[in-house]
Amino acid sequence: MPPPSPPGNAEAGVEAARGTATAQVKTEAGDGALINVKVTSQIAADVFFRIKRDVKLRRLMDLYCGKHSLDPSAVEFLDPDCRRIKPAQTPDDTWLKDGDEIDVMLKVDGGGCQCTRAGRTSA
Repeated sequence: MPPPSPPGNAEAGVEAARGTATAQVKTEAGDGALINVKVTSQIAADVFFRIKRDVKLRRLMDLYCGKHSLDPSAVEFLDPDCRRIKPAQTPDDTWLKDGDEIDVMLKVDGGGCQCTRAGRTSA
């Protein structure tokens, strides 16, 4: 009885090991269409995203906030120059390069206080 034949993908693995594989390899666009961006936060672990240069950053923001259960209106996304990133901007609009880091900060409203020393009046 002859031995069972290997699955089709096993033969491709042997051919690849020998250097005789004929399968086409996918190549990425050489114009830098995709970039890798690291998103860091005060409250969560760093997350890496691979995004297209012409896609609005709202998608990245929504994915990040959804993954970490954050309200998008409660955080600010800052580019490497500490400028606020708007959801309608693209990586090209904000001059993001491959390997850049986006910071996520919690929004803080207020901070200023006008305290008065008004005495209590008893009735």
